[in-house]
Amino acid sequence: MAEAVVEEKNFCSSCDRDIAIITDSVLFNCPNCGSKISRCGNCRGRGVTYTCRVCGFVGP
Repeated sequence: MAEAVVEEKNFCSSCDRDIAIITDSVLFNCPNCGSKISRCGNCRGRGVTYTCRVCGFVGP
């Protein structure tokens, strides 16, 4: 029996939109705790702050 492939979706840490559909989006590790942070290209371009959902780190 074949195993089902589950696609993981990543949502922007600032606006909560799916980053897969927005150009210039990134996925990186939190500078404080190392957990994954997603940023859409729109929020990155405007300099909207983000908050790590694990440790509460706030970045530009």
